Amino acid sequence: MKFSCTKEVLLKSIDIVSKAIAPNNSVDILRGMKIEADDKIKFTGSDGNISIESVFDADIEEGGTLIVDSRIFYDIIRNIPDGKVKLYTSEGNEIKIICENTMFNILYLSSEGYPSISKVEDGSNIRIYSKNLKETIKNTLFAASDDESRPILMGICFEINKSNMKAIAIDKTRLALRNQIIPETSFQDLKFVVPEKVLSDILKILKDDSTIVDIFVNNSSVMFKFDTFTIVSNLLQGEFIDYNRLIPPQSNITAKINIKAFREMIERASIIINYDDPNIPIVLKLKNSEITVECISKFGNFCEKIDVDKYGDDLRIGVNSKLILNALKCIEDEYASFEFTNMRGPFVIKPLEGDSYLYMVLPMELKNK
Repeated sequence: MKFSCTKEVLLKSIDIVSKAIAPNNSVDILRGMKIEADDKIKFTGSDGNISIESVFDADIEEGGTLIVDSRIFYDIIRNIPDGKVKLYTSEGNEIKIICENTMFNILYLSSEGYPSISKVEDGSNIRIYSKNLKETIKNTLFAASDDESRPILMGICFEINKSNMKAIAIDKTRLALRNQIIPETSFQDLKFVVPEKVLSDILKILKDDSTIVDIFVNNSSVMFKFDTFTIVSNLLQGEFIDYNRLIPPQSNITAKINIKAFREMIERASIIINYDDPNIPIVLKLKNSEITVECISKFGNFCEKIDVDKYGDDLRIGVNSKLILNALKCIEDEYASFEFTNMRGPFVIKPLEGDSYLYMVLPMELKNK
């Protein structure tokens, strides 16, 4: 093997491909990155469940395939001088890495036994802009469960219906839902669940632009393809929870609340409890045309209120500040509708018009009624 390219190209590919590699994997070969030189250079990383592939152009003089330790390779490329980098194999299973007056020799392994990527190009195909997929993932992923006893909830469920893509994440205390318009498809009831870890890695790679992301899905796997990258992952198997039955069908109390003012108020309340116990509930009081936020900790207490448009009875309800802040930080609207049933039932946050998002949070028990 013998090729050369810029440090910038190498580093970008290594950084992204490494996200699929578990550096502490007990299998030596899975701690490595596969390098293939043919008409192009291909880097591949895999832990057996997720695989990431990067393909790019280089000046290739001699082809070949090998495995290098991903951590060592990344640290070397990150620290060598900027400019053109030459890589070529030599005797003794070594690969030389040369840039200007800097040279490294590191050992490599045979690629025999390295897992191949089972691509999903014959599956159902959805297309979406990178910025739209990034926003959808970012605004729902925080609500994915970490409960290993219910693995199907440890990811985002995507539902495709014609030109609508719905993303849903649920754990024991909250629900996040986003609707996104996509180019027209022929699917009326396509549903699949992608693991949280995979989407977390993809989120770090996606750009805020109009790059087209192709998503291919079959019964067991999903593949994301964009730019020079291909990401393949196993899907979570099982029946996703019927989230519609968790959402209250109607509300007794509705409030139109300024998102920025409400979020900043809760952030200030969090200061007083984060130094004590973040699980201390903050208390929301809806009365007349005001909402008040209160909290009490061993370090002191907090109280602040803002004006709202309220319809229905007065209400006093306890909430976890982190849960509601996670939702509020995802909302770009100036105002949103907050819908409550009672102090013990879940409450819902929706846009004033349309159905682009829905966030649901379960309340916390208050000791003093």
